[in-house]
Amino acid sequence: MRILLSFFIAALTGGLASAETCGGPGASCKLSGGEYHAALPEGKIRGTLIFLHGFGGRGEGVVKNKRLLKPILARGYAVIAPQGLPFLPTSKGGAWNSFDSALRRDDVAFLNAVAADAASRFNLSRDNILIGGFSGGGMMTWRVACNQPSSFAAYAPIAGLLWRPLPSRCEGPVRMHHTHGWSDPVVPMEGRSVGGGIATQSDLFKGLDIIRNANGCARDDPDEYAEDGIYLSRKWTACASGSALEFALHPGGHRIPKGWSTMALDWFEALPPPLAN
Repeated sequence: MRILLSFFIAALTGGLASAETCGGPGASCKLSGGEYHAALPEGKIRGTLIFLHGFGGRGEGVVKNKRLLKPILARGYAVIAPQGLPFLPTSKGGAWNSFDSALRRDDVAFLNAVAADAASRFNLSRDNILIGGFSGGGMMTWRVACNQPSSFAAYAPIAGLLWRPLPSRCEGPVRMHHTHGWSDPVVPMEGRSVGGGIATQSDLFKGLDIIRNANGCARDDPDEYAEDGIYLSRKWTACASGSALEFALHPGGHRIPKGWSTMALDWFEALPPPLAN
C-alpha cells in the first residue's frame, strides 16, 4: 500500500513528490539546526543535486519548480532543497549566511549536515553531490566552494558572487561551473552595493581570479571558448589535476536560464575523477 501511495503521489506531481520518509508531499525533513525538502527520481539514483533557493525563497518552492527539476529527475538525480533561516523574525522566506556572520547559523556546517542526513535517509552517495543555487543561493554556493571546497564533488552557482571584502585566497582546488546573465541588474557581474551601502557584491571576474589561483591554473585567459544555444562559455583546463572551472554567460537577466539543468549535469558528468579529500 505504501509503495502504491508513493507512485500515486508521483503521478499527481509529475515525479516531484517530497520523499515519503519525510512525511509525504509538502513535509520537510527535519534535522538539528534546520530542514530541507527532497524530490527523488524513479528507479536507480545516479547522483544528487543540492539546490539553494534565492533570498526570501523556500526549499519547498524548489521541489515544486517543475521546469528546473524535470530534466534533473529524468536523468536519475535526487534533488535536495535546504531551507535558509529567516533574514528577519517576520520574514516568511529564508536567507543564507553567505557573509560568514558569527551572529547567524553556520550554513557551511548546516549544508554538510543536510548532505549527510539525506545520504543516510535516502541511500545517496555522499561523494557524488553537485551543489548549486540561484542568487543568494549562488552566493552561498560560492562561499562553501571557497571556504570548504572538499565538502562537495562540484559547485554550480547561478547569478551569485562573493561579497566584499574578497578573501585573499580559497582553501584549495575546486570544481566550479558558474552561470550568469549579461544583463543581470540585481547581481551584475561587476557587483553593486545593497542595503544603502551596508554590503557590497564583489566583481565576478575578481572572484574567478581567486578560483583560478586556488586551482593552480597556468594562465588567466581561458583555454577554450564555446557557443551552445543561448550560452557563451569560457573554460580553463591548464589547471591542477582534478580541478575544473567553467563560466557560462547568457543574454538574460536575473533568472535561472532555460536549459541550465541539462547544461550543469552535462558538465558535472564529464568531470575528471573527484579531488582527493
